[in-house]
Amino acid sequence: MSGVNRLIAMQTPSGGFGVWPGDTHPVPWGTAYVTHTLIDAQRQGFPVPQEKIDGAVAYLEGELTKLERGEAGAQDSKYGLQPSQWEPYAHYVAALAGKPRKARAGKLIDGYRQGENGERGEQRYLLMAALHLAGDRRYEAELKKPDVSPVTDQRSWSWNYYSDLRRRGIALNVFQDVFGSDAAGEPLAQLVAEGLRKDSTGYSTQELSWGVSGLGKRVANQPSSFGAASLVANGKAVSPAPLPKGAKQSDKTWALARASEYGTMTLEVPKTDSGRLFLILSSEGVRQEGSYRLGGDGLQVSRQYRTMGGGGLDLSGNNHKLGDLVFVELEIKNTRRERITNVAMVDRFPAGWEIENPRLGRGVGATWIEDRDLWALDYMNVRDDRLEVFGNLNAGESRKVVYTLRAVTAGKFTIPPLEAEAMYDPRVWARAAGKSVIVGGPWKENLL
Repeated sequence: MSGVNRLIAMQTPSGGFGVWPGDTHPVPWGTAYVTHTLIDAQRQGFPVPQEKIDGAVAYLEGELTKLERGEAGAQDSKYGLQPSQWEPYAHYVAALAGKPRKARAGKLIDGYRQGENGERGEQRYLLMAALHLAGDRRYEAELKKPDVSPVTDQRSWSWNYYSDLRRRGIALNVFQDVFGSDAAGEPLAQLVAEGLRKDSTGYSTQELSWGVSGLGKRVANQPSSFGAASLVANGKAVSPAPLPKGAKQSDKTWALARASEYGTMTLEVPKTDSGRLFLILSSEGVRQEGSYRLGGDGLQVSRQYRTMGGGGLDLSGNNHKLGDLVFVELEIKNTRRERITNVAMVDRFPAGWEIENPRLGRGVGATWIEDRDLWALDYMNVRDDRLEVFGNLNAGESRKVVYTLRAVTAGKFTIPPLEAEAMYDPRVWARAAGKSVIVGGPWKENLL
């Protein structure tokens, strides 16, 4: 519900959705995406207000009507997407909501060839599904034979966040929406599952969300009950945790503290007559020999600490006092020969330091800061432990972000690394090393 409420907070008066909180102009593709998510959430029993979905669907219907009339349609002033890039998805979501545009979708699909791949293949699949939901069964056989060729690492810099893995995730979601647990979807589900076996940092948010949601829909219709499973650790049975509200009675969850210290663990599950069972294994903790990569590919970041006058600061010395104000100067550079969009840079604060929130007017100005060097941000998110900024960089462009921190606790603290990445192409990244900082208490002058 936290995610649902955050999405609803970005709905504009038109019914469409913006990209960031406070946006006043809706984005058509993003509106279809959010509406699809809200419909899914509502069907899973979450209390999504129907009027929010109705308003979003009405916005999409209005934009589709403009296109049917030959009008320009939504002017995506933020991302510049052409209607040809967002209209197929809008048709599918409208049909999913019970508001299909059968004639227009049928006309559009005539412009595609059977067997197309890439973005056009994704769009054609969405249009076929929209027609199927509208009662047109001409494409049922083709819908049940989605592309299961090997997944490539193709990703697009355009504003619809396309990738080849994302396309398979969308196809799996659509297949499940239309055909449910039909066996014809199993090869596609296996392909998506195989594509998600890498470390999660190797994926864009689109690839993860579409792939995981499609697989979740696929495995939802599993056996409702089976015999009592048991977990034995070092020869002793471990009691399962209480089931959360709304969980299936067949679900079983165990939580084991300091699990890595156990010599043997055995999970026993009685045989079930039909269906398949799935085990999710997760662990949390701190690696004893933890390490992270420094450097980058396509991006470069650096961090400098300064005084009010602009001079450099060495935070490792024991020369900082409670209440001291420090200027943090972050610099990010696009080292590629092409524009990089949707760049996220995250700077985490050391414990014992608080940010002077620039959005609350608490920031302190300094004469050495040049406005022409500052990054024109799409969005800034200030949290208790980090600053997150988002924007775009032209080829070879270098920009800065400056903010202030205040020391509020004495002690020795670790400053985490500074990180940046292209949100929809994780191959583009950068990371700068962290360090330590010492803040002396007001008593240190009195120590002998």
